[in-house]
Amino acid sequence: MAFCPTEEKMYGYEDSRFEKDVDEHFHCSICYNVLKEPRMCRNNEHIFCLGCISEHLRVNSQTCPECKEDLSVNTLRRARLASNCLSKLKINCDHASRGCVELTCLEELETHVANCGYAPVLCSNPGCGMVINKQEKVHHETDICQYRKMKCHDCGQIQEDVGTLKGSLIELDGKVEAANKEMKKTVAKLDGSLRELDVKVETVKNSQDQMKQDQEEVKKEVEEVKKEVKEVKKEVKDVKESLSKVNKDVDKVKVMTSQVLEKLIMLEQLNKLPSPTEGMLKTPREDILIAGGRALSNNSIEIYSWEKNGWFEVSSMNKGHCGASSFIYNDQLFVVGGAGTKTIETLDLNEFVLKWMKYPGKLPYRGDDHQTVAYQQRIIHIGGYNYDPRWSDVISELQLTSPVTMKKLCQMPDPRSRHGAETFEDKVMILGGEDRNSRPLNSVLEFDVKKNECKVLPPLPHPVTRMATVRWRDQVVVLGGRDKDRQALNDVFMYDCKTGKTTALPSMLEKRVKCCAVITGNTIVVMGGENEKNGDLSSVECFRMGDSTWEYLPATNKARYGAVAEVLPPTRKYV
Repeated sequence: MAFCPTEEKMYGYEDSRFEKDVDEHFHCSICYNVLKEPRMCRNNEHIFCLGCISEHLRVNSQTCPECKEDLSVNTLRRARLASNCLSKLKINCDHASRGCVELTCLEELETHVANCGYAPVLCSNPGCGMVINKQEKVHHETDICQYRKMKCHDCGQIQEDVGTLKGSLIELDGKVEAANKEMKKTVAKLDGSLRELDVKVETVKNSQDQMKQDQEEVKKEVEEVKKEVKEVKKEVKDVKESLSKVNKDVDKVKVMTSQVLEKLIMLEQLNKLPSPTEGMLKTPREDILIAGGRALSNNSIEIYSWEKNGWFEVSSMNKGHCGASSFIYNDQLFVVGGAGTKTIETLDLNEFVLKWMKYPGKLPYRGDDHQTVAYQQRIIHIGGYNYDPRWSDVISELQLTSPVTMKKLCQMPDPRSRHGAETFEDKVMILGGEDRNSRPLNSVLEFDVKKNECKVLPPLPHPVTRMATVRWRDQVVVLGGRDKDRQALNDVFMYDCKTGKTTALPSMLEKRVKCCAVITGNTIVVMGGENEKNGDLSSVECFRMGDSTWEYLPATNKARYGAVAEVLPPTRKYV
């Protein structure tokens, strides 16, 4: 009778793991599953899983379960034809239950499982012990785990003070050591003097006759020796008093050091708490302009006045622009492309009456969902969806000549659209977005404007697309968008341009997709977008860095999805 495997000792692959039904000829007659490492008996070529037939031969007789011929593990034959056929079948990952959706050829399964990001691993933070996916290990251990090690970013001065204090202690230890050496020398000198006195006294005793003759002289010598002894004793006493004082000073320094260390520990704890006043600034002075949005007909413009606390419509653009980009260059506001157009429109911010003008030149091709940023006297154009040639992986310099040209500077590793882009020092940070298959990305690129080179930085905590971004100090703030499951988000987090670390901020009041945002002073303002029900939004909310919640501002007059927004110069009033 063939060995019947238990559930724990199923050696074959379950049928449900394969992309398509597997022919019954490729099933093991012991475990009834799809063959794993197939082996055959010598003469009749009955086929089994290596694990199943090995266990059968170990537990039962040394014969084939089907034809009863003599059989051992050493006489088994490899079923090469079956192995070759099975190796090309698509099978899901061992970690499918943990979220892996990858289908791979059976011959590549072992390699995939070894490198799978959904493999269970233990958190290495002492005291945690949580089982997590391999791909989430770094994010969990550094950003989420409650047992992670927290770093203090404001302890430079404290470390300098501790270093100075350590130096003072080392110097003081040196003085104590020198005092001890001096005392030993003095004691040794005293011992020598005492030994010399003993010798003289012994000589006096052995030479009484001579001593009587020289009594006066001896007395004088004894008197001088006594004076020396007295002086030495006084010096020893002074050294002991000095040493006692030094020891007291050392004790005082140790107490002070202990107090300073206690204060340092307290400061570290305080630094971990949010400051109640951090980021509380006066109302921003710069007004905000929002332009365009969904549908070609939406060419309207609105300006928000902090002083009047409201939105005011001004001169409309010549065309509607959705998914365009914008920048301010030489006191002119540029709106570039969007909604499949080549058009560039400009607004002279120095004119008393604001009026939009069509720029003399046009883009070389129609496109939207790209990004443009102004760096010194250069305009950098990044990726996007171009109607010819489709998705772009190019970083170019937009040269505002007539005709307008695009000078290629660098090629990104992959095409990218609906991403974020912000300048930082001599770099342009490019975050998230979508690939050519409309899959959200979590990758971050850094484009060096001086070297025209692009390099990969640490990724975002999760894929995100159609979000808004602003730069605050050395951080890029990412707001809203859609995740890998196409769900609308109200998440807000900061990406450190120098370290690649992320820090969560309070979530927005509403979920927003393809919203626009600006930052004025330390205040972030987010406008419009689309909610989780695919409804266009007119709501506006703001957040002051250091606060704990977002606040609503007056809504725009029109709902806007895919609009552009810019902070206007504070040199004049626009409404």
